[in-house]
Amino acid sequence: MYVNPDYAAAVQQSVNILSAGSNDARIATAMKSLPTGVWIDRIDAIEGGALNSGRLGVEGHLKEALAQQKLKGGAMTITFVVYDLPDRDCASAASNGELNAATGGMSKYKTQYIDKLYSIFAKSEYKSLRITLVIEPDSLPNLVTNAGEGASIPACVTVKSNNTYVEGVQYAVGKFATLTNVYQYLDIAHSGWLGWDNNRARAVSYFKTWVGGIRNGDLSVIRGFVTNVANYTPLDEPFFNGTADVVNTGGSTAFYEWNYMVDELSYVDKLRAEFVAAGFPSGLGFMIDTGRNGWGSALRPTSAAADVDNMRIDLRNHRGNWCNVRNTGVGARPKAAPDASRSYLDAYYWVKGPGESDGTSDSSATSANSEGKRFDVMCGSGNIDALQNAPHAGHWFHDQFMMLVRNASPAL
Repeated sequence: MYVNPDYAAAVQQSVNILSAGSNDARIATAMKSLPTGVWIDRIDAIEGGALNSGRLGVEGHLKEALAQQKLKGGAMTITFVVYDLPDRDCASAASNGELNAATGGMSKYKTQYIDKLYSIFAKSEYKSLRITLVIEPDSLPNLVTNAGEGASIPACVTVKSNNTYVEGVQYAVGKFATLTNVYQYLDIAHSGWLGWDNNRARAVSYFKTWVGGIRNGDLSVIRGFVTNVANYTPLDEPFFNGTADVVNTGGSTAFYEWNYMVDELSYVDKLRAEFVAAGFPSGLGFMIDTGRNGWGSALRPTSAAADVDNMRIDLRNHRGNWCNVRNTGVGARPKAAPDASRSYLDAYYWVKGPGESDGTSDSSATSANSEGKRFDVMCGSGNIDALQNAPHAGHWFHDQFMMLVRNASPAL
């Protein structure tokens, strides 16, 4: 798997602050050699350089991947996150992006973003690379629950009625699907979002329609789905399963709210069975983002208890809290085919690099900056789970990074 030099450089910023020879410096330095996704979160990120805070452009990453492939030998997988839909992130404000459908955003998305990426990925010099694409996190799941069925968030209702997300995703997937060395995964949220039976049923139905509309009903046009992108839901709750006695009461805080999917592995197991039953190929694959779901702090429970709140390793006050969450840690290391009992689990992977902020905690940042990012209340001081003094989404957050590496599970 590709080691992103831009991520390693960001980690080095934190290492430079630490005492040389300390354990903190050791575990922080270890992070520099671990694979993470490359986010293409605006058009300027394609070219890189000065327009992208000095980071590599897409071709720069691909050339570096070829160099790493030559050095290491064997296949090389590089993962990009395609993330620039018009009016993206409709349910929050932290990362709404640069494009607006009302001012020609869809045309720009297709011609200046997707087509440009396609022209790069299609170059013959990169055919030896396995290019994995995570397509537009949060977009389609918002249409399942936040656009009139469940919640009715105005921005989500608008993008659903205008078909903005579906049109953009279908165009992107259809374009990239012609490249034989590109493998696409659609975001399918996480167990604390779409885990409820009714949400899952609606998601399976909608995704079958959306994916089927890309290439004449061919549901194999995608490799599969990715869960827990940039989120914190544990792979596994070690002391209990999602049984009625747990989720119907949920402990004193009713944490699980009648959602039987208490962790990502149970969610993926259920989704895979339901998607295949709906007509998707039996070889449908899944990835899980494990970059920040380790929950290895000193507060982590060590045994079963009578009350689920005293034995769940997910320590959030609410499962929906997503911004720079406290007490979290780095999770399972990136690994292909990590579970022999789950042939459909393609990888654990760090889609979002640990230490990259989820959003600014500055409540005065109410206007979008040049990257289309601004304050969301989920990142503010009113959310007990959110770390404060956080920069804008995607920017380096030293305090979060150090928390994550100190609380890593397994330990670094």
